[in-house]
Amino acid sequence: MRKFPSKKIISLSKLTICLWAFLIITIPLSASAQIIQVGNLKVNVEGKDDQFRRSLSVRLVAPGINELTISLQAVGLAIPKPIVVTFKQPSIDIQSYLTPHGVNASETSSLYDYELSRMIPVSYDAKTKFTSATMDQPSMTFFNTNSQNRLTIAASELIFPVTFNAGENEQDGVGFDLKIGLFEYVKKPMEAYTFKFRFDTRNIHYNQAQRDLLTWWKAVHNLKIAKVPISAHMPFYCTWYALKADGVNAKNIEEQARLARQLGCETIIVDDGWQKAQDAKAGYCLYNGDWEVDTIRFTDFKAHVKKVQSMNMKYMLWVGPSMIGEKSKIYEELKDKMLYRADWAKAWVADPRFPEVRKYLAERLITLMKETGIDGFKIDFMDLMNTRYAGKNLAQGNGRDYESVEEATVKLLSDIHAGCSALNLNVLIEFRQFYTSPVMQQFANMFRAVDCPNDVMENRTRTLDTRNLNYQVIHADPLAWNENENVQASALQLLHTMLSVPQVSTDLTKMSTEHLKMLTFLLKQWRTFSITLTRGEAFNYGADSHYTWSETSLKDQTVVVAYQPTILSPKKLEKNALMINGTHQDKLVLDLTKNFGVRTIMVYTCTGELVRKEKISLNGLVKIKVPASGIIRVL
Repeated sequence: MRKFPSKKIISLSKLTICLWAFLIITIPLSASAQIIQVGNLKVNVEGKDDQFRRSLSVRLVAPGINELTISLQAVGLAIPKPIVVTFKQPSIDIQSYLTPHGVNASETSSLYDYELSRMIPVSYDAKTKFTSATMDQPSMTFFNTNSQNRLTIAASELIFPVTFNAGENEQDGVGFDLKIGLFEYVKKPMEAYTFKFRFDTRNIHYNQAQRDLLTWWKAVHNLKIAKVPISAHMPFYCTWYALKADGVNAKNIEEQARLARQLGCETIIVDDGWQKAQDAKAGYCLYNGDWEVDTIRFTDFKAHVKKVQSMNMKYMLWVGPSMIGEKSKIYEELKDKMLYRADWAKAWVADPRFPEVRKYLAERLITLMKETGIDGFKIDFMDLMNTRYAGKNLAQGNGRDYESVEEATVKLLSDIHAGCSALNLNVLIEFRQFYTSPVMQQFANMFRAVDCPNDVMENRTRTLDTRNLNYQVIHADPLAWNENENVQASALQLLHTMLSVPQVSTDLTKMSTEHLKMLTFLLKQWRTFSITLTRGEAFNYGADSHYTWSETSLKDQTVVVAYQPTILSPKKLEKNALMINGTHQDKLVLDLTKNFGVRTIMVYTCTGELVRKEKISLNGLVKIKVPASGIIRVL
């Protein structure tokens, strides 16, 4: 959290009154290090800087929740030097953790990494994680195998980079060494700065700790979360895995849209391949930046869009605004205003700190939306704009109106969202991991799991990881499978991402009758429970094992999903419930501590055949026979 001008430090008289809850230490940074007690933790704040005075304060917010504030004050404008916050978390009933999934701070590649490990590394091998406005959220959650929170630590800063490092250390009592870095990348002059850390050690389900953290971030920054149209909650169709770039043309899209609408999809995302790029195989993003419709593939694009929309389908286009291809017309104009070259794409990442770069990119997308009549954008590659590359390939001299790449990127995305919203109040904008920070949730209403085709475990894990730290609707990575796959195994692609919006991405003209029956039936069930699945209060279990089961409830609906063979113990089974067997076994086992009474159940296969209808007692230990990938409706 940044404060300009400086925030006034609490008075000593007030400190005396609240001594049980507040502690303040103020020393010049020339003293290099400070130690302060935060709950049961001894926290070290280190970093020498003669230009700033540093004040620390600790506040007990509620039982189990402490807030550490670091305040800096300079005589005039100065660039803060790095600050490192370290402490040791005792290893007491902690078996796993959730860490930012974004790039390692030491990575030299412009691409994200895919690490999903739940294992806490040893300290000497722990990799530092980089977070910023366009790279994940600045938090870590430590929990036990019963999904109970042991420590959720978070930083208030959502724009400037913050780094996290955690590793196991058996010295001085077995525990976890945590190190959080501030101002390692920021080079912005400032007079004052206020930064908060939230320490949550409550013995509650870790999902609740994360939801409370999200509320804290929103309050600290007064975030204005983007509007979510109802269509964002309904199933999507995406052309990416089905058609790839070579198969994108008016005829193919219209046919896929027609079939997808019959399945229950309400929006189509036309991915890469719609823009002019006749020899794009020579480089993935060679023509990015112009964003002009390929008139060979689409002789009348506006009429084509209207035709698809007449099917009651929303129409979205994929774009990657950060990438300027070397064969684009705009490249010559902007080539001296780039951050770095993305060699894998034969394209450059534009530097948003130049106002003319932001103006061009925002106006190009807004104009494209206005001219074509589309309903929104799938915006890709914004995580490539980050400070790790700010010192490379910059134009000589002045011209940049921001010092921070992240601040400039936030401004760019704000301009795009504002302009598109002015054209359509129900505009659909999708961002992807890893630019999922709460500050990003002001400019998009859908957040999608990073690419993981045909990977059930990763798609499940990424959607559930993202869901509890996001106000917006979470979308699964597009669903695709081998056309010869058996129908029960194919169904797992959808069943394991039920708590997110499905994006079908198989070639529907090649799908078997059984596959189409499965999609039709399961998407109908999904639509019936869509708001509960996307907006209900979710509790996810077995995060240490990439999730074993989930439950979510809202109003009179409950959905319970088994991803792995396990015993289900839902807190609720509202009067209209759905239980999903996302395993290869032919049963679900429940251990119900609450008597949910005698209920009518209907057991179905994944293609919609009714196996049986009966009344059963939902009390105590209950075993229900249900086919693999089948569902149970509870009334």
